[in-house]
This record gives sequence, C-alpha cells and structure tokens, in this order.
Amino acid sequence: MTRTPEPLPSSLGPVFTAAEAFAAGVSARRLRAPDLGRVQRGLYRRGPRFTAEDVARALRWSDASVMLCGPTAAQVLSMPLPSTLDVANTQQIHLTSAHARRSSRMLVWHRLTIDRDDVFDAQGCRLTGRVRTAMDLVEHLTPDDLVSVLDHLIRHPRPRFEGRSAPYATPEGLRIAIDSSRRTGRAPLRAALGRARVGSDSPAETSLRLSLVRAGIPDPQLNVRVWEGGVDLGEPDLSWPEWKVCVEHEGPSHLTPEQLAKDIRRAKRRAAHGWLEIRTVAEHLRAGGRLAVHEVRDALRSRGWEG
Repeated sequence: MTRTPEPLPSSLGPVFTAAEAFAAGVSARRLRAPDLGRVQRGLYRRGPRFTAEDVARALRWSDASVMLCGPTAAQVLSMPLPSTLDVANTQQIHLTSAHARRSSRMLVWHRLTIDRDDVFDAQGCRLTGRVRTAMDLVEHLTPDDLVSVLDHLIRHPRPRFEGRSAPYATPEGLRIAIDSSRRTGRAPLRAALGRARVGSDSPAETSLRLSLVRAGIPDPQLNVRVWEGGVDLGEPDLSWPEWKVCVEHEGPSHLTPEQLAKDIRRAKRRAAHGWLEIRTVAEHLRAGGRLAVHEVRDALRSRGWEG
C-alpha cells in the first residue's frame, strides 16, 4: 500500500528551494516523494504548473536581490512580445541578481546594474520596471517589435477598461531614460523611439502603420475621434482625414456577433458621410503588410492622393 506523503509546511510556496525546505523541517527523503517535482537542482515544485514569479519568489528566500528581467519581466508586465519569447515556448526564465550566478537551461542570469527607481514589486516578486525592461529588450527584439513595445508604453489608456488614466511613459520620459543610460544599444532605442507614436492600441496596429509608412504612405492619425456634421463616426485605428480614408483592424475581439453588428453600423455611418473604410485582418500583416499597403494605397489614390 502506497504511503501518503506527509503535508508540507504552509510556508513553502508553489516553488521552493531545498535550503528553504530543510529550514522548515522537511527531510531530504520527503523531497524525493512522488508528489513533488524538481525544477532543477535544488529547486522543487508542488504541482505540475508553476510561473516565473513562483521561481523568483523561491530564489529570493536566500537572495533578496533576485528579480525577473528582460523578456520574462516583459511578459509578467503584459508588454507585447513575439510568441518566440513566450516563457511557455522558450522554457527560459530571465533573472538578475547582485551576486554572480551560473545560467542553466531554464534559468538565464544577467549581470545588470539596477537603480532603485527601476524596480517593480508584484506580490513578493521583484522585477525590472516597464521602462527599464523595454530598454533591456533591445537585444531580443527586431526594430519593429521594439517600436511596438514603446507604442505600448506611451499609448493613452482607456480608463473604463484598464483602470488607469495615465500612460506608462511619455516620449520625453523615454528619451531622457535612453540618453541617461550607460548601457550599449542606445542607438536602436533612439531609432525605435523616433518611429513610435502615441495612439496605437495594439501590436497589430503598430505593425500595420509601420508597413504603410515604410511603403511611402503618409503617416496616419491614430485612434482620433472623427465628427462629421455633429455625427460621431468613432475612432478609426488609422485615418487620413484629408482624403476621408480610414482603416479598422479586426482582431479577435471584433469577432463576436455583438461587436460585428456594432462595426457594421459604424461603417454605414462613415460611408453615409463620404468616408472609405478598409477593414484588415491578420492576413494583411503578412509579407511586410503587402496586402494592406496595396488596399490603402489604392483607396488614397481614389480620393486624390498623388503619392
């Protein structure tokens, strides 16, 4: 008959170190019980699933300077990242510490100098703040993906849905942070900031805008409300008021019957006031946005643009 392992002390979290377990009175034999798994040498988990935050909290038991950084901090902070950097895909957790650490297959350690103002605390887990994290991502992202991250930081939130009214950063604040940084990689950060714009609500909108501008299409307005004759025509994702052309990118949130009906009614109001609306989907973003460029260029030319 299989013996049920004795309960672990409640002080141990989802992930814990062997040293913490021993300090709590757990025996080495108990750590070998089948209900526990080993994350790596000296690091254990209670169940099959755990988060990067769980790992960082466990490591802080013996080293209070441990914090998440780079792509892992960005993911915890819900910053836009390509799927190739998702922890679930890379199986890597990026951390930094004031002490020298050797990286393993899962834990990637970085030697960083972190100012106190660059630290963010989240329920016992420390990580680099958003601006510092964005700057550390320069070695992991393409130029366009880096612009997407900066767009995310400087966009004005929608308080009704996000519970905040101020952006995470301002273009001027980012410029100061980049210029005052002693790190390498400032040139690509400055270049990305020069291409970032306030108003982009998603990575898809950023990608769409960059593809269009790269093809010589004028820089559009971003999510600016349009009024015609006292009628509210909404806030197009991208718009060129001079030619009454706009683009709406249809992401997953637009696929519900209610949202589709709302989008159709809005499109009819715009058409009634002389606006030409282009609707794009994921396919339009492929191959450098070739399909989007073709459709927007044709629409603008039909309205008199001579680009």
